[in-house]
Amino acid sequence: MNDTSIEARKKQFEVIFSKSKEERLLMGLQMMEDVRQMVMNGIRKQNPHFSEADLKIEFIKRYYKNDLSDEYLEDVARWIRTKYP
Repeated sequence: MNDTSIEARKKQFEVIFSKSKEERLLMGLQMMEDVRQMVMNGIRKQNPHFSEADLKIEFIKRYYKNDLSDEYLEDVARWIRTKYP
């Protein structure tokens, strides 16, 4: 999806690159945390009965479904269940 005008995108880059490397790093980390929270909140809303282990497993499955094999995701799920019985 690309609904941002070229002028607006140029302004975004101008603002971002006017910041120090440290500030840009912190902005990126905050954005990653915001996305993680949005995913977790969506899982909680759809599955209010989930345990802490179920939440972590579903998060990993959603977040990494295109990067990790189903077999590996199941191994991770089993490992999580040993940590959150």
